[in-house]
Amino acid sequence: MVAGRMEEIPVSGIRKVFFKALKLEAEGTKVIHFEIGRPDFDTPRHIKEAAIEAMNRGMVHYTPNAGAPMLLDAMAEYLEKYKGLEYDPKTELMATGGGQEAMYLSLQAFLDPGDEVLVPDPGYSQFYSCIKLVGGKPVPLPLLDEENFAPDLEAARKLMTPRTRGIIVNSPQNPTGGVMSPEQIREVCTFAIEHDLVLFSDEAYDRILYDGAEFVSPATLEGMKERTVIWGSLSKTYAMTGWRIGYIAAPADMVSAAVRVQQNVLLSVCSFAQAGAAAALKGSQDCVDEMVEKFDERRKFLLNAISDCPGLGCPTIPRGAFYVFTRFRVPGMSAEDLSDRILEKGRVALVPGLPFGSRGEGYLRISYATSLEECKEGMERIVGVMKDVV
Repeated sequence: MVAGRMEEIPVSGIRKVFFKALKLEAEGTKVIHFEIGRPDFDTPRHIKEAAIEAMNRGMVHYTPNAGAPMLLDAMAEYLEKYKGLEYDPKTELMATGGGQEAMYLSLQAFLDPGDEVLVPDPGYSQFYSCIKLVGGKPVPLPLLDEENFAPDLEAARKLMTPRTRGIIVNSPQNPTGGVMSPEQIREVCTFAIEHDLVLFSDEAYDRILYDGAEFVSPATLEGMKERTVIWGSLSKTYAMTGWRIGYIAAPADMVSAAVRVQQNVLLSVCSFAQAGAAAALKGSQDCVDEMVEKFDERRKFLLNAISDCPGLGCPTIPRGAFYVFTRFRVPGMSAEDLSDRILEKGRVALVPGLPFGSRGEGYLRISYATSLEECKEGMERIVGVMKDVV
């Protein structure tokens, strides 16, 4: 009864773990959640108040397909201030239902059936699914685990075919927490120009950085703005995951095409949520700094705990997002086997690396988008399990 293509669209590996954890909780067991990339903070009050005020004044109807002008103007100001990029809010920006929909709309607007896109491996699993949903072909591009998980461009050259039309870059990265250096970003951009590729830049974690790491949007480099599509999101930066507000920043022809897809998908994003999003972008950013400070405290604790844990280690110190991609050494056990063992015996939910690509095997993703207390208890439980299996 369903389309044949759905056989190629797996259930999210993250959600599989989440559902297993929920089943244990329903049986009365306390589970530590290291699997979900959802900040545990509340949305800042000034953002919620802006949405409530908008609702009270009657902002409850459709907005233009591309988004409310007030939000698009706020996006333009934000991108100029924090990324040094100038976009015309009338033609080069659009609001989307989170960064996930930004991805879908732009890929639907860009790809013809059979077109290929180089995709990070390991990388966010929905990159693969979304490309397949729109009829394209995702081509796994190996990342260099000891070099900030930057793309292996020598491998990329060998993967090129006449159907290769794009490349995805994600920095700071999910699942690894890797942050590419400015020089590594420049090298990828040079590669994109040499091979006439559109570069899709997933910038969902652009403000979540540590240890002096620098965020560089590929669109800022010479010759790149006209071939870069930015997927933006407010979900992580402002703890607004449930608001479903993201954006596309791209050349006008791409945005125009994506808006036409939106007309046939969602029509427009929730109106009063857009008012809250505008307040997030234009208001004080102290809330972001405070959240990042707490994330960093958790990150440092986890890295120290992992270094003392039998069988675990990190080839690259994560300097962005809120994930640790830890390598494990347990003979005879796959990542899924170990993840299941940690959940069953330790009651800690984390994600095996394989759902993020073939090069994720041998890794576990730990999300520290939960409290420091939960991080401490979770690592105590993991250490207990690892002592038994190593």
